[in-house]
Amino acid sequence: MSITLIVAAALAAAPAPASLPTLAVPPIVVDLNALTEVSKIAIANAIEETQAIFRSAGVSFIWRRGEHSVGTLNVVIGTEPGPRMREENSTAIGWVRFENDEPVREIHLSYENALHFMEDSRDVIGAVNRKTQAERDILLGRLLGRALAHELGHYLLATKTHTNKGLLKGSRSAQEFFGPDRTAFRMDLTERRLIAARIRKEFDLVARHN
Repeated sequence: MSITLIVAAALAAAPAPASLPTLAVPPIVVDLNALTEVSKIAIANAIEETQAIFRSAGVSFIWRRGEHSVGTLNVVIGTEPGPRMREENSTAIGWVRFENDEPVREIHLSYENALHFMEDSRDVIGAVNRKTQAERDILLGRLLGRALAHELGHYLLATKTHTNKGLLKGSRSAQEFFGPDRTAFRMDLTERRLIAARIRKEFDLVARHN
């Protein structure tokens, strides 16, 4: 699978200082486009949540707001209802399309579905309309960030397959999405190695052509 990564030229050209460890893999550039009604703080929380999940795999990101450059990974937070889920009463918070068994460079997150999921999770998080804006931003950030991390797993591993646990687990509980503990989204060693190898390979290809 070809994952085009745009990495700063200085990173490719300049060797890391001898006293500092080198990055496990080059950063992935993400163009993030979101509805204006989505709180900027919630988006910042979502970004931090995604980064925290991938940090254990040595993967980092460069986030660019309001851009859609050719060849980069595009993340859209919109109002689309998303694909129909196989699991009964399941809501698609995020999704990535595949063409000829390869993921396209665009991940979608549904703001509308996220809000509905929060409202339906009152047994776990309480009534959303009784929470402060800061509390809602934390919960929404966790939900969107963990959903994005899951879809990034599908994208970076180029697989539609779900697993019984970990990052690519299919059906999720409200506790897994909203709880402070994010270990339910952990990657195993094989997944970490595959993701790192795929990003390194693409970075090497880009570097040779620059």
